Amino acid sequence: MRPPHFCVQWRAGLKMDANKLKVLQEIGYRINPSCETCSHSDLSVDGWGYCGAHEYQHQKHSEESSFLSIHRMGWCTEWEIDKTKLATLGLHAFKEFAEAENAK
Repeated sequence: MRPPHFCVQWRAGLKMDANKLKVLQEIGYRINPSCETCSHSDLSVDGWGYCGAHEYQHQKHSEESSFLSIHRMGWCTEWEIDKTKLATLGLHAFKEFAEAENAK
């Protein structure tokens, strides 16, 4: 049986193993943008929610404009990083892989 991937000490903020970091960098590892870390999203705990950047004319129940329904794993070209949401993911040393992708 494999040991747990993350030990309590590592999650508490200790640096990542240098060899692990090197391999992750060599393979181009990235944590991709998603609605979960977007400033426009308003998500519930189950991962579903609404995008504040996009609306549509809702015809099924009414003719009123509605915010677009989204899932936390999706993303679009209007994506903007929300550093507070990013921080809540508990990425710790992996945070650089999200920020490297988001800096592009």
